[in-house]
Amino acid sequence: MTAKELAARLSLPGSLQQQVFSIPISPAQEQEWNELFLRDQEAFELRLHRHPTPELLALALYLRWAVATYRRYLTLGIPEAVFWDTFQDFALWSEECMRVTGQPGLIEWGWNALLLHMELFRLGRLEYQPRTLQQDIVFGEVSLAAGTPILEVHIPAGAPFCQRELSASLCSAGPFFERYFQRSFFWFHCHSWLLSPALRDLLSPASGILQFQRFFTIYSEDFSFPQAEQRVFGSVQADPQRYTERTSLQRALKKYLLAGNHVGMGMGVAQRVSIEAVGEAAGAGPLHGFIP
Repeated sequence: MTAKELAARLSLPGSLQQQVFSIPISPAQEQEWNELFLRDQEAFELRLHRHPTPELLALALYLRWAVATYRRYLTLGIPEAVFWDTFQDFALWSEECMRVTGQPGLIEWGWNALLLHMELFRLGRLEYQPRTLQQDIVFGEVSLAAGTPILEVHIPAGAPFCQRELSASLCSAGPFFERYFQRSFFWFHCHSWLLSPALRDLLSPASGILQFQRFFTIYSEDFSFPQAEQRVFGSVQADPQRYTERTSLQRALKKYLLAGNHVGMGMGVAQRVSIEAVGEAAGAGPLHGFIP
């Protein structure tokens, strides 16, 4: 696998591939960049920003380094499908780069670095990041101490939620990390606008988003950033009246905001044993081919 083959497999636009691989990077320069990347992500990004085309250079470097990550997947026996699904984030954030900045390349360098470090994996519809709780969670019958190993659940952009797909993904996560990394996780955690309790007032009970919520016990809500507005409308406006209304969710959310309400980011936990029991009852076990 070469960087050019990887870019083609990710279906990056031909014009973007041409620009990326026209950037002159000598082996010595690439090694210097990689050493900085591995040593200090913040310093790496500061240096990138000083380049005339930082987004394009970032994509050029990340594609090269993804080849080494691909080889690590194969060495560990992780199915190739997991690699290609996970690294679709390069394509997603490349598209977002052009939309947000008007420049070709890649944004969210820190996020995409998680893929290269093998700290984030996409299994079916959802992504998982091994972490530990930073603070105690005590809510109802839930009591988890800081330091508890968890799988942080992330939701990539894509098709609407299907409960069977969600269940299959969640049921795959625990066995995946046990099989390939000999690490056991018994709790999931999620911090997302998709867990905002306010959505129960905006969506039909049959909504895929509310089906996703039902997997979790929501214990708190974070209003530090209007993530719902960013994801639903594509950007954040000071005046909600400026938001477009092309979908039913956009119309409902805009009306809700204009009434003076706010939608935060819900924080929730889910116990692995409960999710796997629900999945088994529904006939939605781990994803075929991901777990031997």
